[in-house]
Amino acid sequence: TRTPTLAMPSAFLWPVLVPSALRAPAPVNLGVRNFNKQLSQMTQAPAHRPTPNELIEAMPKDQLRSLFYLFAAKPDSRIKIYQEPIHLELADIIELNDCITRKLKTHKIDAAMTSVKVGYLDADVNEFGTWAEFSQHHWQEPEQLEELVVKWDFLVNIDEYGAPQRHTLMYRVSNDVKPGKVLQMLFSGNADEFENLDMIGAPAFCRVDFINAQLSKELINVISDWHKARRSPKLIPDLFYSLKKKRQRIAEGLDYLLSFSLTVLLASFYYWSAVKYFDANLPTHVALAAIFIGLFVMRINGKIANSMAKRVFRSLGEIEGSKVVFEFTSGDKRRITEQKQENKSQGMKFVWSATFNIILNLVASGIYAYFFTAAMAQ
Repeated sequence: TRTPTLAMPSAFLWPVLVPSALRAPAPVNLGVRNFNKQLSQMTQAPAHRPTPNELIEAMPKDQLRSLFYLFAAKPDSRIKIYQEPIHLELADIIELNDCITRKLKTHKIDAAMTSVKVGYLDADVNEFGTWAEFSQHHWQEPEQLEELVVKWDFLVNIDEYGAPQRHTLMYRVSNDVKPGKVLQMLFSGNADEFENLDMIGAPAFCRVDFINAQLSKELINVISDWHKARRSPKLIPDLFYSLKKKRQRIAEGLDYLLSFSLTVLLASFYYWSAVKYFDANLPTHVALAAIFIGLFVMRINGKIANSMAKRVFRSLGEIEGSKVVFEFTSGDKRRITEQKQENKSQGMKFVWSATFNIILNLVASGIYAYFFTAAMAQ
């Protein structure tokens, strides 16, 4: 190999000096040019790379908001709380999912997924990642449901955004909040937990995290209409349920009535004794003794009346119901049957207690009527 000199033209000058018949093929020439171009780019200063802030400033605002919601931000939320009692079965939840699915079909949905979480009485949790797993689950199990959460995640195509926007709909129904849950919220120190305490304590609520406000309103209306059509729990007969709500007034009324009857009975006995044995002219020492004995007996009468009223109040208070009744598992059905039997037993206790109280009032009324009549006849 010889080193090129001025007397020997360089190979890079061959396209000019060498006749066309002896020139190299075109690809060689192209490769040389590309090499020179790459070499020139390597020797030149690198181009300016934009900073993240410059990229954010150059991005359209709608796309920036979309990415912000998608990766980091908390979207707008709409919440509806339901305080009405509700009785739920598996068919009810299937109907709810059908209603939501039909509503979503009226919009441009890119993808959708339904998941369900079930909480049991012993604090166990069963999570179903898909709707098929939940709907095909065998519920012949002894556990008892305490909480049910259905969640719909879906992507909606909105004209203002380049990419589909994520929306989330959640419906939760649960029995009364447990003290352990409140303690957990106290020790967590999370302010958001306390803000959601009214939702957690409610029998049911739904929540929509949304970009499209109109769609969120439509979904909440669907759940509200479905919720209103559910039947109420029937653990307590209507009569006992009404009496249970007024048990404080009923107990106080029976207490005052029996106290009054026993007091009048004592007064009629004193009047009859004074007329029969002292011609209505009681000696001073007899009158003082009668007052002392009367005060003592009235105190005993008050305790008797109060004890009878407490028994009535307690029997009504032990008639237990629930704003939320699940009838999914075999354990749920057993609990419903047992609760109905227990409420029937407590209702009979109330009937006997109230009847005994009324009988005492009637007996007391009959006795003091006799004493007054006998005293007036003398």
